Amino acid sequence: MNDKRKQIEALIDSVLSAMDISGTNAKKYRNMFQVMSDAQFSKWITAFLADPKSNFRVDIEEFGSETRKLKFENVERAAEKLKLPLFEYVYIPHVSSDPNRPVRTKQPVLVGYLNIKRPQQLVTKKTGLALDDKDRDENTGKVKGDSKGGTTTGIENELLAGVGGDQVLSEISGARGDNVTEYDNMLDEISRTGSVKLSDIKTGVYDKPTLLQTDLFLKAMGVKTDLISESYYSIESLHRNMRDINREQRNGG
Repeated sequence: MNDKRKQIEALIDSVLSAMDISGTNAKKYRNMFQVMSDAQFSKWITAFLADPKSNFRVDIEEFGSETRKLKFENVERAAEKLKLPLFEYVYIPHVSSDPNRPVRTKQPVLVGYLNIKRPQQLVTKKTGLALDDKDRDENTGKVKGDSKGGTTTGIENELLAGVGGDQVLSEISGARGDNVTEYDNMLDEISRTGSVKLSDIKTGVYDKPTLLQTDLFLKAMGVKTDLISESYYSIESLHRNMRDINREQRNGG
């Protein structure tokens, strides 16, 4: 084993031992290095240093033994082994009125990487919004093609209904959904007045292709609904039938 390898292994061992005082992680890498020849170790360390994403995996037990928990004081000890300052003065020029005299933090602050997950899709080609309404399905009126992802799900509709977003739900399911007539009326109203109210562009149930197709499919299965036409069992229908029966009885029918 050459001296350079010994120095590398010693550094790795000391840093891991400082970070994990149980010695579990240091032992894991010692065992890994023991079975390597000098040529194998040289190949491994060269590839490790060449890849900026390479790192040492440290196994901890957050809810296990106290010696296996990752504590900040141990991280500081490991950083000292690497001569890596964790706290630095940070200059923030964007809060200074003079770009040549940036503001500096009063005290050294912790500097490191912060992983941030975007809650919103920013890639246009993967967006969930309809980008073009020209290509529509003839049967349902739904946007298709590159904008076929511009839809809402059942859970989104339920949440809107739950928070009282009836107007939003009406818009995305109507003018901005499959109701092309309402959509055309909306654009026309905006072009003429600069604004629009949903109450001014509402159309009848027969301008909703998705609803018409759903009703048609159910009828083909032998199921009568009140999606489009009046239900057999609506209150109004029952009252009307009762009035007809009473009228026949009075007339001696």
